[in-house]
Amino acid sequence: MCQRALKGERVKTSDNKHRVRAGLKGQSIVAAASSASFAVMLLVASGAAHAQQQADAAAASDEGAIETIEVTGIRHAIQTAIAEKRDSGSIVEAITAEDIGKLPDTSIAESISRLPGLTSQRANGRASAISLRGTDPAFTSALLNGREQVSTGDNRSVEFDQYPSELLSSVVVYKTPDSQLVGQGLAGTIDMRTQRPLDYGKRALVFNIRGERNSNNELGANSTDEGFRASISYIDQFADDTFGITFGYAHLDSPLATEGVGAYEPWHPNSAGLHATVPVGVFVTDGMKVRTDMGKNVRDGAMAALQWKPSDSFTSILDLYYTKSKETDDARSLEWNLGNYPATTVYSNLVIRDNTLVGATVDNVRPLVRNFQFVTDDEIIAGGLNGKWMTGEWTLAGDVSYSRATRDQFQPETNSQWGTCAASNDPACLDIGQFLFSGGASTPVATFVKDYADPSLVAFGPTIYGAGYVKKPNVKDELTSGRFDVSRSLSGWFDSVAFGVNYADRSKDKKSPESGLNTIASGAVFIDPQYLYSPINLAYAGAPDALAWSVPGVLGAYYQPIQYGDPNTLHYLVGKFWTVTEKVTTGYLKGTLNHDLSSSVTLKGNIGVQVVDTDQSSDAFFLDTGSNTIQPFSDGRKYTDVLPTLNLAFMLPEDQAVRVGIAKEIARARMDQLKASAEVGCGAGTGTCGGDAGNPLLAPWRADAYDLSYEKYFSKGGYFSAAVFMKKLKSYIYPLTDGNHDYSDFIATLPPGYFNPGVVVDPTGPLTQPVNGSGGKLKGIELSVSLPGELFTDSLSGWGTILSISQTDSGITIVDSPGTGTTSGTGFGEIPLPGLSKTVWNATLYYENAGFSTRIATRSRSKYIGEITNFANDRAFRFVKGDQITDFQMGYEFGEGRMKGLSFLFQVNNLTNEPYVAYAVSEARVIDYQTYGRQYLFGVNYKL
Repeated sequence: MCQRALKGERVKTSDNKHRVRAGLKGQSIVAAASSASFAVMLLVASGAAHAQQQADAAAASDEGAIETIEVTGIRHAIQTAIAEKRDSGSIVEAITAEDIGKLPDTSIAESISRLPGLTSQRANGRASAISLRGTDPAFTSALLNGREQVSTGDNRSVEFDQYPSELLSSVVVYKTPDSQLVGQGLAGTIDMRTQRPLDYGKRALVFNIRGERNSNNELGANSTDEGFRASISYIDQFADDTFGITFGYAHLDSPLATEGVGAYEPWHPNSAGLHATVPVGVFVTDGMKVRTDMGKNVRDGAMAALQWKPSDSFTSILDLYYTKSKETDDARSLEWNLGNYPATTVYSNLVIRDNTLVGATVDNVRPLVRNFQFVTDDEIIAGGLNGKWMTGEWTLAGDVSYSRATRDQFQPETNSQWGTCAASNDPACLDIGQFLFSGGASTPVATFVKDYADPSLVAFGPTIYGAGYVKKPNVKDELTSGRFDVSRSLSGWFDSVAFGVNYADRSKDKKSPESGLNTIASGAVFIDPQYLYSPINLAYAGAPDALAWSVPGVLGAYYQPIQYGDPNTLHYLVGKFWTVTEKVTTGYLKGTLNHDLSSSVTLKGNIGVQVVDTDQSSDAFFLDTGSNTIQPFSDGRKYTDVLPTLNLAFMLPEDQAVRVGIAKEIARARMDQLKASAEVGCGAGTGTCGGDAGNPLLAPWRADAYDLSYEKYFSKGGYFSAAVFMKKLKSYIYPLTDGNHDYSDFIATLPPGYFNPGVVVDPTGPLTQPVNGSGGKLKGIELSVSLPGELFTDSLSGWGTILSISQTDSGITIVDSPGTGTTSGTGFGEIPLPGLSKTVWNATLYYENAGFSTRIATRSRSKYIGEITNFANDRAFRFVKGDQITDFQMGYEFGEGRMKGLSFLFQVNNLTNEPYVAYAVSEARVIDYQTYGRQYLFGVNYKL
């Protein structure tokens, strides 16, 4: 019988030599078919592959020789990941590096987002937050080597672009829970893994460098379109393979080059007397902006693993991880008010689409030239020590870990405007403009008459929007945990049983001091040429060039020293200063199944339970808006969840498997929702009360989860998988304005005589805060297939494709209410669950032969509700238009001779320059339209 061995798994051949077995890293392909035809294609391809496998088996039975095939590169990575999926007791997806330091993407987020059922939300053009099965990123938790990760944002969602792909060897995505896995998410769990030196088993030294260029290369000012990335990885073993070390370092210097056009929020119906020439009820915006974002994203990442195994009975591993990134975004815009300020706005030549004013000629506007600088310094430190001792049938393990994430931001904005008119509405300083929103089909257009790039005509300092403003947010997230595990080998139905306990102490602290900016001079100032750059090029939107300057230089030369405010001095900051603390104790019991039900059917999987005890609390501020007084405030709660899990894998003949998963799942509330901040007040003259607040008493999301999966693995590599899932939500979290909140307890704290004489006090009134809802379902179907070309014919050897599609649906809707509570509502009313894309598909086509490789990959998601950080640094909802991101790469690796180990790689990411489009309910009401440019990379890799 013919025997094939794939790299990664040792298989003894007839000549007593060992070959190693395979792995995966596969991901997406360019495809432009509808969801229905795409699913049909998967099924047809699977049937054809199965027929070919049967033919191969018949032919193989007639062969007496043993054939050995070594698979490397792309196919090696694909087959390794398939093996991870096939051998797991749970329903999982996986990616594996092609070689040391050779996941080709800029960050691990890009790689993860190509797996079946996963996609990403872009931030400044980079994949960052990951959505699993079409859900909000907050439903997915992240682990590094099995340990829960902190985050630099104001909630739990890990920003995966902070993890260099060169430092990771593999990623496993758990779609069904495993009771031994601590820190799981409701949608799933992403476990990022670094290389274990003793497991790798040989010395390796790898160098990688790539140059980068962005196609958005004519933005003007101090913009750049060039960057680079470099990495080094080293693995070695010492002392007769009892001690090993892994070290990796990766540097990224990537240009930021965003072309954007946007509108003020909210879009609202025109009312009588607002804009006389616009029909009443037609939606209008109160302003527009053409804005470029230019700068650099510089990131340094390092990891180390020290592994010691003095005997077969004891092993220990010390993991260290560090990343530091600095993003400097010099944002520059030409911006104008359309809300009758500073003069009455006069519209003509109206273009109305979907009951929305999307284009017009506009008289009496006064554009501003605004220069911002957003500097973000992020740092993540993580370390863990694990020891495992085995004696007979017993194994004892202990683990301690610490991680910390910090984010420091500096966000100044400085303003200038054309002319020095004494009155802001002086006709001599007003302009005539034209605009046209495309509805997402192409870049919106804006044109003006006056020159905004002449430093002798554009005055700096006090403007219709003031001289400027500055914010300085800071986030600190710390997590300390300890764990103890005991397991015992068994015989019979269970291979082993394990139990243990994990304790985690986490604290997230946010502060956001802010201040208005004031110039030293009382009047307008023309900027000295020493602080000027070349003008901003806004031609991509049809707009004229505009003035650009050094924001730090201008702040030092023209502005008074900054005096930051906090909630005690600026009461509107009360919701931006808070601390949330969680103490979580998790105990678990798990049995690993492995039992032959018959001569051809084996039952694998696991059964277990977690008991999770949570003690959550928050320290923040309480503002009485009526008396304008502020005081510290704390609150919290404790709760316990019992979470049973069942994963059954029926391993059937002909490499088939049917998997069943049943579990109870939870996802704790976002940190910014748990804050104890509150702004509450009663009108002394009206007797009415109202407020906004966080909610430290929130219960988590809770769900009963059901999964069913069928998998078929092919003899020459590849597989077909079909899965369905449903999550029956018992509890979920959403922002709500309760119009009948009882303020009786608060009213009782007010001093005697607070209300004016004769005022009738109403003890009920509106309160906006996150609350728990109940009921509802989240369900979906996933199809995926990996097909190497040799499944069909030897002439297609080296070719292959990976295809996946998922359809997710939910009957749950929430109400987005205006307010300044935990989420800055935009008044959209009833909306779907945030983050839910109904359709997500990924496709990859690749070819690899004789050292040459090429791959084209596409990932797509349908429209969804995104949560972003808005201009005020609050979290806000946005409708986001679906997008389709296509990447291409090709390379060559020398396999023999003096150049062995040398390889070249060429990549084009975001091949079609896909725009990011955010809108308000209707796609005609554009809020943000941004393009990030194509990213070209050329690199060299050398392995010793």
